[in-house]
Amino acid sequence: MTYIEHLDDKFNFGKFTGCSFAEVVEYNPEYISWVVENVSGEICVFGDSVIEELKLLFPQFEISPDFEAMRNQRIAEYEDWEEDYNENEDFDEHGFYDDFEPPTYGRYSGSYAQDEMGYSDDDIDTIFDGDPSAYWNID
Repeated sequence: MTYIEHLDDKFNFGKFTGCSFAEVVEYNPEYISWVVENVSGEICVFGDSVIEELKLLFPQFEISPDFEAMRNQRIAEYEDWEEDYNENEDFDEHGFYDDFEPPTYGRYSGSYAQDEMGYSDDDIDTIFDGDPSAYWNID
């Protein structure tokens, strides 16, 4: 989800991943309109603050009534998605099940199975019966 609220907020999807809103407006302003028209509000939303900043710093950018109507529709989609997402009490604030425990790394630090192959301590305990040197026997 990308919620763009300021000109320096960055896209985390599409061909401009990692670029700020301002950079995209300068390089390809049509892309902003394309996102509003084609990308759902569950993926990307342009908030009111960024539109106000856009009007001040890029007055040549045309914000048509159709653009604004579609942007408001995307905001409504986002709000519906956020409400549904937050109603599910099984998840914590990061979107993981409440009983989720992040994998640990360290007990087998220095082993090829962990350092090179990326297996967690729990993986090594479960898959390799606690013997990280047994990684080579996986078919």
